[in-house]
Amino acid sequence: MKTSNEANPGATTAAGVVIVLSAIASIAAVALDRMASGRDPLSILQSLVQIGPWHAGVHVVAQACIVGFMFGYSVLSRRLGLARAPVLVGLITYGLGSMLMLIATTIDGFISTDTAALFVNKSPEAVRVGYWLVQTIEGVALTDIARVAWVCESVAALAWAWALLGEGGLARKLGMAGLVSGGLPALAVFAAGAHMTEGVVVGILLAQAAWNLTAAAYLFSGARTPQGDSYGQIACST
Repeated sequence: MKTSNEANPGATTAAGVVIVLSAIASIAAVALDRMASGRDPLSILQSLVQIGPWHAGVHVVAQACIVGFMFGYSVLSRRLGLARAPVLVGLITYGLGSMLMLIATTIDGFISTDTAALFVNKSPEAVRVGYWLVQTIEGVALTDIARVAWVCESVAALAWAWALLGEGGLARKLGMAGLVSGGLPALAVFAAGAHMTEGVVVGILLAQAAWNLTAAAYLFSGARTPQGDSYGQIACST
């Protein structure tokens, strides 16, 4: 008798590939993104409108990566055993983080540029109001949502890493590495507070990339679902 995971090893490998590709694409999206420039509110709003199509395209890629990660980590959770509390906690918190990241990318990629377009051709007073709104959206709402999302994703990584520690061999070693790379984003968020500089964000993305590679390595390793996972035993074939 085989579990559905054992009968379909290709799904596990595919999940690992999706995680790796999503990690690469998400970093590329951040690197290729364009920022608004200007010396006064009007020129900044005009610049934001001009880069709007490119900005939106980059964030669509980022949103596709979020979906890819969610698929990959859903498979990882099933592989580790959904009957285990740390695994279930990881899946739930990662889902919350993904939802928040979808909101953050929508704000950054669409709402901010659409807001700028509403005010860019208005009176000087309206331009100042529009600039203030964009500053609030980007500097406060977006930053706070992203911070909470990163913490949720960090908690998920720590939960999955803890579950990996319960395995043997390579999985245990990956779990030890995951405790470090998974916890760094949350530590960075709390250490930086409201001062989320570009360097801090890059550091968080690199730590997340390290965890993504750790998770993909486990999926590629072909480790079996724990024997005590009742969820893994539901769908089986003789």
